[in-house]
Parts: sequence; C-alpha cells; structure tokens
Amino acid sequence: MTAEHLADILTVEAESFPHPWTEKMFLEELSGKFSVYRAAVEDGRAVGYMGMWLLAGEGHITNIAVAKNFRCRGLGSALMDDFISLAEQQSLTLMTLEVRESNTGAIALYEKKGFEEVGRRKNYYDNTEDALIMTKYFSITEGTKWRI
Repeated sequence: MTAEHLADILTVEAESFPHPWTEKMFLEELSGKFSVYRAAVEDGRAVGYMGMWLLAGEGHITNIAVAKNFRCRGLGSALMDDFISLAEQQSLTLMTLEVRESNTGAIALYEKKGFEEVGRRKNYYDNTEDALIMTKYFSITEGTKWRI
C-alpha cells in the first residue's frame, strides 16, 4: 500500500467504520518503522487493505477492511492469509487484534484463520461496546505452542 492508494482506502475506511482513520493517520502508518500495510487492487483501484505492526516478535493487526461491493468474495480471507504468511516468514510468536463483539462476520473469519478469543476490553468502542481480543499463536518448534 502506498500514498497513491489513499483516496480509495479512505473511501473503504469511511464505509467500513463509524470513526474512520484520517489521511494523516494512514500517512503516519505508511512511514512507520514497524508498520506493514498492503492494498488489494482491482483495475487500478484499491478495494481493500490490511495493516499490521511488527513489534518484539509479535504482530498486531491494526485494521482490515474491504469495500462494500467486494465483500463476501474471499478478499478479507486472502488479506489474512497474506499476513499470516508474513508472520510465519518473520517467525512471529503470535498475531493479535481487537474486534467489536457485534462484528460476527469478522469474528467468524478470524476463528477460521486460527484466532481465538483471549480477552475482552470493556466499553472499548465509543464507551459502549466491548472489544474481543483475539490471538493466533504460532508454533516455534514442533510440539511447542507458546502462549504469552
């Protein structure tokens, strides 16, 4: 993902979240030392994206979104697979994220990809809705599953 994708990404962001990130926030992320962002592009237009911070051997998914007209086509799943592959290449011990407890579609995707609920942040969203903390653990060596 580059700055040239931002106009499209901001549209995806606005139709996906009640409090969308600003252009400035994305520009800061794109220049971040620990940030990795990738855009899914069709016909020259960014129709989805995902971001993750790589810190201390862990991945924290900052956001993932797909344009409304492109949902339910496997794009979110493909983005997750790409970042899971990146995590494995980087030998990360885990990937983690927060998700609205009401976002059942996203929760189902994360569970399908091996994430499990490990905690809850009370009233995390707008002081009214809990966030589920979901984590996917990676085996370091055969038979060993690290949990932090």
